[in-house]
Amino acid sequence: LAVAAIALASGCTPSHSATTGSAPAGSSSSSASSPTSAAGSSAPATAAATDSGGTSSGGGSSSGGINACSLMTSAQASAANNVTYGAATPKHAAQGYDICTYANSGQHADPVDIQPLTVSVISLSNCYDQLRQAIGPGTSVTGIGDAAFGYQVGLVVKDGSTCVEVSGLTHAELNNDYSHDSAMAKIIIGALH
Repeated sequence: LAVAAIALASGCTPSHSATTGSAPAGSSSSSASSPTSAAGSSAPATAAATDSGGTSSGGGSSSGGINACSLMTSAQASAANNVTYGAATPKHAAQGYDICTYANSGQHADPVDIQPLTVSVISLSNCYDQLRQAIGPGTSVTGIGDAAFGYQVGLVVKDGSTCVEVSGLTHAELNNDYSHDSAMAKIIIGALH
């Protein structure tokens, strides 16, 4: 789905064949197809968060995006997902598309829960519809954002003009249980506001 993320950031629509792994999330609009690039509003991320090392980092980044890792600490992600995550690495992929990857420490009993956790915040026009088309339709998830769907390895949430994607396979997703992903997405959305 890295191809889908690049296509999203460049304004192209990813094909449905990219349905494994995590797709780019965070673009704006109300559909889950592959988001196209447009002048969508960017998500405000001025709230500071404390990372697992106890330092605080603001939401802004020097490249004009947001520091997606400042929206949820490794400790918060670990507690919500029942997986131990370590260092968080932010990446400004493109205008309106920011990523945080939480390293998986491997300190858990379940061999399925070995992937890193990836959080994407996308503020691109029509992101939700495009993600839904690219990796959905998935399972509708209620109680979070304006709309949300779970898929093989994660969750995509539409919150206003921003999409938040939480991805990283655990047994929960295998069982269509998106409660852990929803808990993490709520933390991220709360930090964006």
